Amino acid sequence: MSSTALGPAADTLGGTVAELWRVVAVAPRGTSHRIAEDLRHRIRDGALVPGSLLPSEAQLCEQYDVARGTARAALAVLVDEGVVEVVPGVGRRVAGGDGADRTTAYGRIAADLTEQIRAGTLAPDAPLPSEATVMEQYGVSRNTARRAFKVLADSGVVVVRHGVGAFVRSAES
Repeated sequence: MSSTALGPAADTLGGTVAELWRVVAVAPRGTSHRIAEDLRHRIRDGALVPGSLLPSEAQLCEQYDVARGTARAALAVLVDEGVVEVVPGVGRRVAGGDGADRTTAYGRIAADLTEQIRAGTLAPDAPLPSEATVMEQYGVSRNTARRAFKVLADSGVVVVRHGVGAFVRSAES
């Protein structure tokens, strides 16, 4: 195909199809698998610990000089293997850990309150801070505060009494 077959675009770029294709960098076959293997090694070596976020697609693109599709394919391999999990709206993180999602605001709040309970700062049957207090203290929305309380209730750490508040679960309950 000659540059005339491409019309004005080839003339503007100043070359034939063969010359234009030499300019376009394409990752060699298997690059996504090599990226996945590199990330697997970083996880095994402890550079990426369970619960920690992986580099974003954009960061992987820059680091490995690849297209976003190649980076996504590498991450998809790790997700399929169960090595990595997707956190909607946040990114991908190494699977495992303590189960508390510390990458989200509600996860951090739940982890912080759980730590206060374990340390004895919040005693059994004691009320947790109100939603309004949590909103002010952590700078989050009411929905985020409620999600944190739900995480705590689902894990059995607190009891939510509708219309009254959330309380540290006592030893008897």
